[in-house]
Amino acid sequence: MQAQREDISVPAWGNDRLDAPSSPEIEDACFDHSLDAWVFSRHADVLAAFRSPSLVPAGPNSKHTSDLEPYNESKRVAMRAETLEALSPAQLRIWREQLDSEVFTLLEALSIAQPVDLMRDVARPLCLSLAAMVIDIPMQQAETLRTTAQPVSASAADPYNSTLRTRAKAANVELRHCLHSGPETLRDGGFVALAHTMPALLGNAWYALLQHPQQWRLLHDQPELTGQAIEELLRHAGLSRILFRRATEDVTLNNAHIRKGDRIVLRIFAANHDPGRFTHPGEVDITRRDAGQLTLGTGKHSCAGASLLRMAAIAITQPLVQRFASATLAQPVDWQGSAGFRSPTSLWANLSFREAK
Repeated sequence: MQAQREDISVPAWGNDRLDAPSSPEIEDACFDHSLDAWVFSRHADVLAAFRSPSLVPAGPNSKHTSDLEPYNESKRVAMRAETLEALSPAQLRIWREQLDSEVFTLLEALSIAQPVDLMRDVARPLCLSLAAMVIDIPMQQAETLRTTAQPVSASAADPYNSTLRTRAKAANVELRHCLHSGPETLRDGGFVALAHTMPALLGNAWYALLQHPQQWRLLHDQPELTGQAIEELLRHAGLSRILFRRATEDVTLNNAHIRKGDRIVLRIFAANHDPGRFTHPGEVDITRRDAGQLTLGTGKHSCAGASLLRMAAIAITQPLVQRFASATLAQPVDWQGSAGFRSPTSLWANLSFREAK
């Protein structure tokens, strides 16, 4: 059963969040009349939705006219191909080398005489620097555009907020006027992803590690596990709580008979914590073998920038954990965001070069 909420048009699955008191409720696919949408929470159902060619990305409100416009699949495929070409392994190596240098310099200068805000002092400056590299703009301009882009990120975090949605549209127009070079998806959308979404993703991942100090220590001792650790952190602490799809034709997914035009809410966080798919899903285990996290999607509608996000997560997290043998929360975390995603506003931590006894 869903928790009571003041506005029945907005979902409120209270346990679909990183700091929830208990595990998410995993239910069979069902049509929620208050949301006017199907709701998928099982891993198998969400996976089927990602893989189905009959379901396309959509917005949260089925009555929103912009969401009812015809879906241009050919344009999406062309933009995806352009993005993947821009994110070639060779180009990612170049950005990785540049980012490595900045990460090393920042961490070397980091004082541990007092608690450190990992969001303010590490995640946000490094992700903004990467955004400037990728978009190919000066840091001064990137700092200005980060403020401009804030409403876009806020709207993604709270997709049912119509006021934020209006502000996001205006901000996107302003960003497009300022960013002209490179693939279209690596301009305004790419800048928002790197300057705002990426720090939020790192904040969730690091919060999970701080909550499981034995995993921090294991990663410190075995840095070769970082790639695998990032996949586990994406599963356990991935940013997206929900995503939306719309059916372009009648389709049956598992036992759900979906009609053309129906809206589908994908509970990503819940699917990543489905005990039917993952052993002990509430625990962080960087040696986990049962892969299949859905934070970045899968199939033809997976995140086109996934390789860039993974590179950044590894490039920033690995040296952080290698440099500091242990880390503990210095104070309770304040959270920002809503139905779309939630992340720490700040993440104050006590860092130590030696493991605390």
